[in-house]
Amino acid sequence: MLSLRLAQQSDIQQLIEVERSAGQLFLQLAELQFIADDEGMSPQQHADFIAQQREWLMVDADGQVAGFIAVQSLLHGWHIAELSVAANWQRQGVGKKLIAEVMSLARQQGAPRLTLTTFVNVPWNAPYYQRLGFRRLSAHQLDAQLQGLLAEEIKQGLAAGSRCVMEFTLL
Repeated sequence: MLSLRLAQQSDIQQLIEVERSAGQLFLQLAELQFIADDEGMSPQQHADFIAQQREWLMVDADGQVAGFIAVQSLLHGWHIAELSVAANWQRQGVGKKLIAEVMSLARQQGAPRLTLTTFVNVPWNAPYYQRLGFRRLSAHQLDAQLQGLLAEEIKQGLAAGSRCVMEFTLL
């Protein structure tokens, strides 16, 4: 049985391990295998999300982290900065539960929408989020903040056109 809670500073090492574990799924895609070796979010990034109470995790009865979600506030609402599920917990609804919880919290706080950036052609990315009710935004629908997030991803080595922004309308 999994339970949801806010992440704490003492969870950071486990969060890093979960993200690395989740990244191993990219080994099956030749053009994205480099993601499996990516460091992911830094300890400082986790610490910042935790300090802002913007990172939640699902833990098992033994306190092991099954997955986490980190969000940031943008002008348009909340943005999922990272969602990772440990390899041994994938395809068991952990990501869906984390997203549902964040949607509920965002609604409670009056956020009009939830956005994320993701790979267009990776089956467990854009197609997955579309099944959850997210819709892809076209380039002309992106505000400056979302354009900036995509531009930063390109600077970090992701191919232009391989990523998209998706949104879920909350209100």
